[in-house]
Amino acid sequence: MTRINRGASKQRRTKPMADKSTNGRAEPSFPPMVVPFNFETLMELNRPALTAMAEMNGKVYDGIATMNKNWAAFVNRRLKEDLAMPQQLASCKTVQDMYGVYAEFFQTACADYQSSFEQMTKLGKSLADDTVHAVQSRMEEATREARANGR
Repeated sequence: MTRINRGASKQRRTKPMADKSTNGRAEPSFPPMVVPFNFETLMELNRPALTAMAEMNGKVYDGIATMNKNWAAFVNRRLKEDLAMPQQLASCKTVQDMYGVYAEFFQTACADYQSSFEQMTKLGKSLADDTVHAVQSRMEEATREARANGR
């Protein structure tokens, strides 16, 4: 028969528990990076690309603002016409009058939508052309500068 030492269970631990999060190793960290350039040099190297992006963003912003302005004007104009329709129908005396009001309304609506979509398409094409032109011209300028500086 094996005898169990009950007195051992009453002993207190005096030694703190080991930190298990790192298995006794040093704190995990990244080694220090060696940076071959300072911030100013890095900015100077990227200046042509940053300038091209800023110019492109300006063109895109202007184009989108123009598109939004035209779209808002179109929606406003169409809402006025759409909301005037019930009053025009209420003033009709005959079925032929109603038919005439409906025919004019739908013809005008179709022409307005066609014209607006055509205008929005032209604005979208102009936006894309301006953006591409801005990027191309800036990149050509950056290439000339790089060649002149011997990079």
